[in-house]
Amino acid sequence: MPEFSINKMKEMLKSKNYTYDELASMTNFSKSTISKILGGFNKNPTLKFLKAIAKALDCSIDDFFEWETEPKSPYYLDRKTAELAQELHDNPDYRILFDAMRDMTPEQVRAIITVANSIKGTSNG
Repeated sequence: MPEFSINKMKEMLKSKNYTYDELASMTNFSKSTISKILGGFNKNPTLKFLKAIAKALDCSIDDFFEWETEPKSPYYLDRKTAELAQELHDNPDYRILFDAMRDMTPEQVRAIITVANSIKGTSNG
């Protein structure tokens, strides 16, 4: 059975460089509540709290738990997709590109793909 991990939550917070004050502002929870949970005084945060923190940190609630085996995501139907998702998660440079594409128009995305294919073609030749 998965176990809530304060350390995992702290790691996610640190990776985003957010302070407790910023997290409190983004989640509408008091700094005191956040401090109590991240300080280990409240070892069973509510689902509402976990959802708010996950949203603020742009991650999944699953990321706050220790799993005996990694949870199987219903979104990944094959291993290759799961590996790609993990690579995007682990590599900040890949995430920057992926996040930038979210704000692009379809035409801009096609232009980026054209450039990538062009570069890929020249590196193979």
